[in-house]
Amino acid sequence: MAISGIRSFIETLRIQGDLLSISAPLDPKYEISAVLSELGKKDAPAILFEKVKGYQLPVVGNLLGTRRRLSLALGIDPEKLFDEFPKRMEKKLPPVLIRDASSRKVFKKGRGMDLTKLLPALIHYAKDSGPYITSGFSSGRNPETGVIGRGLHRMEVRGKDRLGISLLNPPLSEIYGKYKKKRQKMEIATMIGLDPLIFIAAILKAPLEVDKLSIAGGIRGKAVPIVRAGNVDLEIPAFAEIVIEGFIDPEGKEEDGILGESSGYYMGFSKSPEIQVTAVTFRENAIYHAIVPWSLEVDNLLYLVHGLDFIPKMKREIPSIRGIRLIPGTFGAHAVMNLDTENRGEIRRALSLALSFTNIKKVIAVNTDVNIQDDREVEWAMATRFQADKDLIIVTNLRGQPIDPSSGDGFLTAKMGLDATKPQPGGFEKVEVPEEVKKRITPVLQKLTKGG
Repeated sequence: MAISGIRSFIETLRIQGDLLSISAPLDPKYEISAVLSELGKKDAPAILFEKVKGYQLPVVGNLLGTRRRLSLALGIDPEKLFDEFPKRMEKKLPPVLIRDASSRKVFKKGRGMDLTKLLPALIHYAKDSGPYITSGFSSGRNPETGVIGRGLHRMEVRGKDRLGISLLNPPLSEIYGKYKKKRQKMEIATMIGLDPLIFIAAILKAPLEVDKLSIAGGIRGKAVPIVRAGNVDLEIPAFAEIVIEGFIDPEGKEEDGILGESSGYYMGFSKSPEIQVTAVTFRENAIYHAIVPWSLEVDNLLYLVHGLDFIPKMKREIPSIRGIRLIPGTFGAHAVMNLDTENRGEIRRALSLALSFTNIKKVIAVNTDVNIQDDREVEWAMATRFQADKDLIIVTNLRGQPIDPSSGDGFLTAKMGLDATKPQPGGFEKVEVPEEVKKRITPVLQKLTKGG
């Protein structure tokens, strides 16, 4: 499948019956977010809000709200995700420059450009300081190497031609640091509404010298088409629904607003620079892509980005690991793993190694007779195999996640590992129905679950 744009993905979901269209007009202030938040607590279809109060653009959300849709965007079987994905990330394909002939409308500074009226950016939660763009794919050029760095950063709409951008993570944080040191303005372009694969590529970790679009191309096996931006010296993904161009003046003010973050708490970050917007370009009949920060969709994205770093490395270092699960709702901070070993030293090593990863704050080890996808079975193992005075590991002052509000200076945090494996071979055999009986009654169960 070629890398084109968000529209082909939406149409695929429509054909598959995995898209819900809402025709009733809803307000981007709280109402759209409230719908996405409620549906985002469980597996639900993607949602197209056809009418948005006060705006001409429709809003699409919950695009990657299920693991199935996440895998569909990547073109990888869900069962082979962490085996296949790292291999494809190694097959980098440089983006290819094309001429995008699609019809577009451009608003320039002083010529009808007003971000507050043009963009249906959502106000998500009650105490948010204003509307936030949470799906903006931003690009900036490294002044030393010429390589374009790209990333996903939250952006606050602060006025007609002003956006705040939280630059906490590389490569854009490091690139901005170089401009700041030189006291030079940094050109920046932000795209909203892209092929979901390109959007996913924005959150992947990559060296400064690697353009993330080359990683996206390797994953799909097709080079990402790019175009030259109209008002800044940058190459950007083609077929974007909305393009915002401007610059950051390192001599300008740096502040930050408040947003209900992926951790489920209101958070503000200091020293967030401000973008002076010079132009906004819309594709004809443009669609605005929205993501609610505290949702199953964000959990899926964090599951992917943290899992790519965590799961293959853990399995490589600890061969007895049979499965690892990142717990939903913990933004990738809690994990459970089952191990096919009774060696206490290896189990402890696995727990300690897991806690060395920045994103992991709590990890539970269980035996292979425990289904790690079943919270009830994991808690059962905790209740019957774990003793806190012997089986709890606590490590203090390790680097944690910036979005954890309980962490201290430098995002230092305490972490814990819990050994809920069998304390001894005998006396801990899990009750089971005989396998031949399970097979015999499978047709009966299938008929019952289908309502027949």
